[in-house]
Amino acid sequence: MSFVFRLISQDEDAAPSVAFQDSISPGYVPLWEKVGVYDALYNSDGRRGRDVSRAVAYGIDQLVEDESLGRMLPPTCRLGEAIRFLENVHRGCVTHASAVIETR
Repeated sequence: MSFVFRLISQDEDAAPSVAFQDSISPGYVPLWEKVGVYDALYNSDGRRGRDVSRAVAYGIDQLVEDESLGRMLPPTCRLGEAIRFLENVHRGCVTHASAVIETR
């Protein structure tokens, strides 16, 4: 089972639609806690993309600046995948700033 981060957009007269979606293994949770993005990812249901974009950007900076953080990951997880996921989430949150976050 993987963690899914979605941004749901709703135009005035249209039905809600998925504006952005990405997923990642739950094996990254200790890393998310260490770099300060756990709440922005896992406790953000109902918030707007703009509400978490700054925390996600900070997490990306932490990962890029300190490659030793990769040592806390289980063998099946990769630091590059963590960076890719956070960069995608950040881009989605900036692009769809008013979209509502939904996680699973």
